[in-house]
Amino acid sequence: MKIGREDFEALIRGDKTIVPYIELDPLAGTYSVFGVKTAGNPNYLIKAIYEMYEANLNRKLAVKAVRKLFRSVGAGSVGLNNMLKKLGMELKPEEFLMLVFKLQHQQGWGAPFELVSASDKRIVVRTKHTFESVVLKDWNMAVCGVHQGWIEGVLMSVTGKSWYCLEKSCHAKGDEYCEFVADRVPASWRFKAEAIVKGESAITEFIEHKPLEGKISLMDEPVVMMPRFIFTSMTNSLKKTMGEAPASGVNYRAYKDMGKENVEHYKKMSVSFDLSRTKLDNDLTLLDSRFTAFGAPSVSGGKIAYGSHIVNDNFEVVDSVEKEVGSKATVFQKIGDKAIRVSTNVIGADGKRAVGTEISSIVYDAVIKNGQTYYGTADVVGKKMVVAYEPIRNSAGEIIGILFVGIPEDMVYGTLMEEKLKKINPKTICDMAFAFYSQMGWFNFVKEDWDEASKTRTITLSHTVESESFGNIGKNVCYCTAGLLAGIIEGSFGIRVDAKEIQCKSKGDEHCVFAITNKKE
Repeated sequence: MKIGREDFEALIRGDKTIVPYIELDPLAGTYSVFGVKTAGNPNYLIKAIYEMYEANLNRKLAVKAVRKLFRSVGAGSVGLNNMLKKLGMELKPEEFLMLVFKLQHQQGWGAPFELVSASDKRIVVRTKHTFESVVLKDWNMAVCGVHQGWIEGVLMSVTGKSWYCLEKSCHAKGDEYCEFVADRVPASWRFKAEAIVKGESAITEFIEHKPLEGKISLMDEPVVMMPRFIFTSMTNSLKKTMGEAPASGVNYRAYKDMGKENVEHYKKMSVSFDLSRTKLDNDLTLLDSRFTAFGAPSVSGGKIAYGSHIVNDNFEVVDSVEKEVGSKATVFQKIGDKAIRVSTNVIGADGKRAVGTEISSIVYDAVIKNGQTYYGTADVVGKKMVVAYEPIRNSAGEIIGILFVGIPEDMVYGTLMEEKLKKINPKTICDMAFAFYSQMGWFNFVKEDWDEASKTRTITLSHTVESESFGNIGKNVCYCTAGLLAGIIEGSFGIRVDAKEIQCKSKGDEHCVFAITNKKE
């Protein structure tokens, strides 16, 4: 059945329901809404998804994992948003969100939602219950990861910005409403890291694995996973080459250096990420406002335009941005399956503007195909830069190009960075490093004790990668972990320490226990 603007307006007003637009063909096994094939999700299936994650994580982190899954589902509503724009309907983010939930409610996904409040940066909605709060009532906690993820994905699809949603109250824990508060926030590296330290997120939530490309990233940073047998093989090879005692010393020193380097990296990431995001977002806003002052974006005569202002080979706006804030700026036009620079203040090695060059496939996929704002680093004409790419959408919501801004890395890693680094809480950085290594499988943290008289910190681990690899061989084996712990503490607190394993599972002890003391000069 064809659906038009008047149908959607009637749905929003409540004059119509979704029923006339549902087509069910039992023999063909198809279920369509507005002519788009979809599928229902039985309650037992949703419960099974939650319980699958619970088995590998815990209930709190299972909700987080489901939330991440359904964030992608919510982002799929960009198709509905584009349909509405083609019908001439420009809904506010909160209006679009309420329409999505009205359609979901009428398909059995929970009670009706009501809008509590809305602004540019915060939207609050609530419902008597969601379907997952009914299915998981026995969990007696906030469980609505499906709806949290949906809200984040839906709002991201309609605004192109990152949103973070918290469930403030939940029917499953006895509250009157399931109430959700969504805030438009940058996806801060520090925010993610601290969520892991507090146990509010699992590291798996931020890992992206592309096996066909041979790439794994954690919080946008490339990582390499080391199978245990490779670790064991490397350790044994070193022992055979130089003897057990020297090899143990080498491993201790090497992993101590690694721990210190990791801490320095975490410090810089936590600061530079926030500094660069703030600067890049401000510059993107400036670039966009300069263009939209001419009118709405479109493609006219094969060229990208804002109102009657043709962008191709016109450098007035990009040059004004560089003059005012010192940033590189570019406009890319989507031409076929490529994005080509049509206006830029980036100068190539030949001394000419880099017009006509195309964007990388990674950025193209993120911005053009997925409609996301892409942040990262790039080599721009031989200079390392921190960059951001944002989609340009026409009045129908179609992506027709990309806005780019870039700033030199030395603007981020300068005086401002040094001042920020001084204000970082060393305990936070230390806990962050311990949490990362623990969740990456190196060890499992049990407890930490401090003895004031001897100035000794005692760290108890249920196991380490070494004790698991070598098994019970009647002696201490955790020299790598001892070095790692010492390096993390030295790097975090700026002190010199020694770490010694005083109990080891490979020696038959219950735990692997390490004593950390100040290093004698």
